[in-house]
Amino acid sequence: MPATDEDLLRDLMHRATGDLHARSEITNGIVTASRRRHRRTRALGISVTGAAAAAAVGAAAVATSGSAPAARPTQPGSTTPTIALTAAQRTLKHLSAKAAAASAPSDRWVKMTELAGSQHKTTIIDTRNGDVWTYQPDAGKGVPAELFSKAGAPTAAQLAADPTTASSLRTFLVRQGKQQQMQAEQEMLAQVQKQAKRLAHLKRIMAAAQPKETSDDWAFSQAAMTLWNPAISPALRSALFKVIAATPGVVVNAHARDSLGRPAIEISRYDPQAKYTEAVFEAPDATRVLETSSLEPATPARDGLPGEQAYQLNDTYQSITWSATRPSAR
Repeated sequence: MPATDEDLLRDLMHRATGDLHARSEITNGIVTASRRRHRRTRALGISVTGAAAAAAVGAAAVATSGSAPAARPTQPGSTTPTIALTAAQRTLKHLSAKAAAASAPSDRWVKMTELAGSQHKTTIIDTRNGDVWTYQPDAGKGVPAELFSKAGAPTAAQLAADPTTASSLRTFLVRQGKQQQMQAEQEMLAQVQKQAKRLAHLKRIMAAAQPKETSDDWAFSQAAMTLWNPAISPALRSALFKVIAATPGVVVNAHARDSLGRPAIEISRYDPQAKYTEAVFEAPDATRVLETSSLEPATPARDGLPGEQAYQLNDTYQSITWSATRPSAR
């Protein structure tokens, strides 16, 4: 069944600009009600020219309460305070160090097999030019079994140009996220430009439903989404953990398991504006994401938007392999 405007908007406002290659999916109307959920947005590679460091990000605490731990003097008689790291921050600091020490992949092609909910998918990425092929044979009626997106992912060279200091990277991610949302809004509106009544309706519900997200909301969400990309450098992955560690409200479970039972470190945060919880299950060696998860509570109907039941959906990465030549989809 084709998605309603409300379905499309809900995806958009939760930054579900559509898997790795949102543009082709949105403009071709492939988004369906069966995919109406908060999905991870794999970084679109939108260029943010001149994204420089803004105000330095301090050592904000990471705790389940979102509050900072008390500062204490470095030694008796000292007036210079330090901040005691929380257990969550210590775990993220450890992940950052492990990521920085990892080896960068040298091959051109990456192949990922995954479960998107119960749907089997295979994604092949050419990291040199960003071309993406997605194979989803059991996607369901109305959704193509194969998708191709030219330059649908950031190239390895583009990712290598991203900032790798925490303050600069945070500024970059916040700006990138806002730009991606603006692009998605423009594309969705362009889809219905010739349908005056539907266009007016879409503009009305967009104005009613857009959450007022903070820089912390954007920073965590974009960092978590970027971690997904297997082509990011060890330095960038390391910096992403530092950005997350400096974001209030993050919860870390160092003894978690993903839905396949694999040991993982769960990193999650509740977004009070968009009203959902986003989680990343990182491999203990800090080299890859094993699973992403989104959880939304039930919501009542309001402002012309229908209510929705609570739901949780996972994307589980079964395997990630690299090769010098294009791999088979099988």
